[in-house]
Amino acid sequence: MKSRDQQLEQFVDFFQAIGRSMKRNQRSNQKATEMTKTQWLILRFLWKHDRCSIGQLAEQLEVRSSSMSQMIDRLELAGMVSREPNQHDARTKVVTLTETGRESITKMKDAQVELLAGPFNQLTFEEQETLVNILKKMAYNLNQKED
Repeated sequence: MKSRDQQLEQFVDFFQAIGRSMKRNQRSNQKATEMTKTQWLILRFLWKHDRCSIGQLAEQLEVRSSSMSQMIDRLELAGMVSREPNQHDARTKVVTLTETGRESITKMKDAQVELLAGPFNQLTFEEQETLVNILKKMAYNLNQKED
């Protein structure tokens, strides 16, 4: 029987192996689209939340608003995002994905899903459900520790 430390070590090893595979896949897709990791994270956040302020994006990615503003400038030049006046606060702008940005993020997300779909589908439905619930619980507990 394995000890808790051995189990944890094995978990870390497998988790890192999955992470490395996903990073390799993401890097090859980023090279094809000439997108940085940070740009990917910005587009992904916007895809999930539809629209948000530069301050919200900066907080999410843990960078200064001025740095985020420069990143948004580059994405705007690439046609991936647009800025619009905030209807509730004239001092701020709201960032949204353009159609080009949506297409880019969809292609990259599809590549990630394709990478994981085969191994994930080797699990029974119950195993899939259990795995998702366990990862959800771990993510929640890690976030609680950070707060």
